[in-house]
Amino acid sequence: MNRDAAERQRAFTALLRSPVLDRFSNPAVWPLVRIHRAVLGEWFAHRLGYRLVVTDSAARLFRLPLEGRVLAPRRFRPPARRVLVLAVLGAAAAEDAEDITTTQDLSDRVRALAAHEDVTLAPYDPDRFAERMLFAKAVQLLVSVGALRPTGRDDEEQREGWAHRRDAIGGAYEVRRELLLRMVDPVSLRAALTEGHDGGPPHESSARFGLMRRLLELPVVLYEDLTDAERVYLTSQRHRVLAWCAEMTGWPVEQRAEGMALIAAEEQDTDLPFPRLRAADFAALMVLDELIRGHGAGSVVTADDLGRAAAEVRARHAKAMTNELRTDDAVESIARDTLVALDLMRPTGTPDRWRLSAAAARYRDPRVVAVNARLDEEGMG
Repeated sequence: MNRDAAERQRAFTALLRSPVLDRFSNPAVWPLVRIHRAVLGEWFAHRLGYRLVVTDSAARLFRLPLEGRVLAPRRFRPPARRVLVLAVLGAAAAEDAEDITTTQDLSDRVRALAAHEDVTLAPYDPDRFAERMLFAKAVQLLVSVGALRPTGRDDEEQREGWAHRRDAIGGAYEVRRELLLRMVDPVSLRAALTEGHDGGPPHESSARFGLMRRLLELPVVLYEDLTDAERVYLTSQRHRVLAWCAEMTGWPVEQRAEGMALIAAEEQDTDLPFPRLRAADFAALMVLDELIRGHGAGSVVTADDLGRAAAEVRARHAKAMTNELRTDDAVESIARDTLVALDLMRPTGTPDRWRLSAAAARYRDPRVVAVNARLDEEGMG
C-alpha cells in the first residue's frame, strides 16, 4: 500500500470515529483530512450519502438521514437527556458570549435563557449541586464536539470543583463559532425534518447507501435485515462493495452464511470493543456463552434465562467478580446492556424477551485463562 492510500484510510476511519476534527484537538490526523479532503468527500457522498465539510481549521462529517433515519448505532451509555438539553442551551448562550468565556459565565447565561417565557423547559437551577454537575457535563459535551476549546486546564477534578463551588469561574474556553454554528447544519436539519418525504436519493443510490452504512456503522450485517433493494444491490455489486471497504478502511470483511461484518483492526476503531480485558466484559462474555450453550444462536431467551445464566457465572467465577459485579443484579444488568448494544441479543418487541443473533455464535466456547492480576473496570489492576 502506498503512503497516500494509508493516509486516506487513517483520515476516513478517524472521521467515522470522531465526526468533528480540528487542527487543535487532532494535530496528527487533521493534515491528512485537509490533504485528502476531495477523495474523502467523494467517498462519503457517493458511497454512503454523507456530507463532509472541511474548512481552514476543522472538518465536520454529517450523517444525513436516509428515509428518515440514521443507521449509526446509539451511543453506549449516552449522556442523560438533561445533559443534552443543557448542552443545547449552552451552545445557544455561547453564541452571544465573548470570544473567551467560562463555565460560570455560560451557566449564568443559560439560567437567564431557560427562564425566558418562550423557552418551555424545566428551569435551570445552578444553586442545586446536581444541576451544576449536569451543566459541567454539558460543557464537556460542547468541548467534545469542538464548539468550545479549553484555554487551560480542563479535567474532571476542575469540573467537580466548580460544581462544589470550590472554583468560582470553572474552566476558561475559546468559543469556536465556526463549529458552534455547524452543530445544526441547514442541509442536515432539512433532511431530518422532511423524514425522507423530499424524494430522497435515487433507488440504486438508496440501496447502496443503506448497505454501505450498515457495513461501516453496525457491528454486523445480517442478510435478513437488508431490504429487497439492498439485497439485490449486494448480489450484483458484492465485489465492488468489498473493494470499497478495503480501500476506505483497510479492514477485512468477514463473510458468513448469515451475513457479513467489517472487522476493525484496533480497539480504538470501534465505539464498543468486545471483549476487553475488564471484569464487565468477562462477565458479559460468560453470560453469553451460558445462553448459547443452553439455547443456541437464533433462539429466544427470557429475563429468567438471563438471570439464571448470570447466577451461574457469578457462582462459577466468584473470584473474578469485582465489587461492582457483586451487587444483586449487576452481572445480569451489565450483560444485558452490553450484549444488546453489540447486537448479540436483539429485543423481540415483547418485554423481557430477546433473540440471540447469529453473530452470537462467534463468541461461543471462550477460552478462560487465569491470571495473577485482578481484572477491574479499567483493565488490568
